[in-house]
Amino acid sequence: MNTSSTASQCPCCMTAAVLLPSPAYTRCRCCGHRWRLPTEGLGYYETLVARNDLNTPWFKRKMRERVVAVSGLLETGSERVLEIGCAEGELGREIKARCAVTYDGVELSQDRLLAAQQLDTVFSTPASQVQAAPYDLIVSFHVLEHILRPEQEVAAWARLLSGQGRVLVEVPNQAGHPLLASDCNPEHLHQFTPASLALLLARCGFACQALSAGHYESPVYSDSLRLVAHLEPAADQRQQLLLQRFEQRTGGPFLVYGIGGDYLNYIAPLAESLHIRALLDSSAAKWGQRFGKHVVTGYDPQQHANLPVVICSIRFATDIRQHLLSVGIAAQRIIGLDSIYEDA
Repeated sequence: MNTSSTASQCPCCMTAAVLLPSPAYTRCRCCGHRWRLPTEGLGYYETLVARNDLNTPWFKRKMRERVVAVSGLLETGSERVLEIGCAEGELGREIKARCAVTYDGVELSQDRLLAAQQLDTVFSTPASQVQAAPYDLIVSFHVLEHILRPEQEVAAWARLLSGQGRVLVEVPNQAGHPLLASDCNPEHLHQFTPASLALLLARCGFACQALSAGHYESPVYSDSLRLVAHLEPAADQRQQLLLQRFEQRTGGPFLVYGIGGDYLNYIAPLAESLHIRALLDSSAAKWGQRFGKHVVTGYDPQQHANLPVVICSIRFATDIRQHLLSVGIAAQRIIGLDSIYEDA
């Protein structure tokens, strides 16, 4: 093995560091990603045909598992789905037989002619050139490792995805088989690690929801990575969603009870945009402290009657709830901070 080192930049984590050559690939010392330049021309895939044997046991095995995985991400059954590298359209055919989805595909090889008979629309250009309405789900099985610049491909997915949409991407886990040290497939330009795949998606604006290994593609690629992600909302979008949760749970103006660390962490940054009427605490030592336009006081049944009360503590929520009940606050007026922040 040649131990001389070269300077380059990892296509996944963008580390500009000394990289260690490995057989046929260059390996990033930070995220472990391996990559190399293509040996075939850009039009290579357009000449290929019948890349899958639909009758083999291994093809049927992976197809059954993929149908389950994709179906599990369809919440209404009427979504718009785009499959990157749809081949002959077999997965889309199976999904359309189960759900009333619009199922489109991207396929560069001649298999797109078969896919066009199964799917709603098949694009014969890379995803970066596709112009279509946003998709609710984009799936890609064993495609990304073939693409010279995977960051450009994933960025195209982000453009084609709806705001609430998700992507499911699967690639070989490094060499793709636990007994192989390196992938010698000349079509594969990348060997992903769990870290490099997650970092690549994060670079392109995605937040990882689930990442797992051990997924079956074929006898020689029996260990594949699968990642499900959604677009990372911007900071202002996140804040707006959080404010909507407060509004939904409180229904309007409310009181905050328990002014401590959780208040400073989870409510104070939003206080100017919330309908807070008063800050309350049972500790007289906190009375008189000012936070923004509010001064901490004790609970006054006459002044504060009938308003919802948000318990601003996760750890001491049970104790505070019992105290509020003991001073005559009805249970239906008491709202836990956890019920606002927990996933809907």
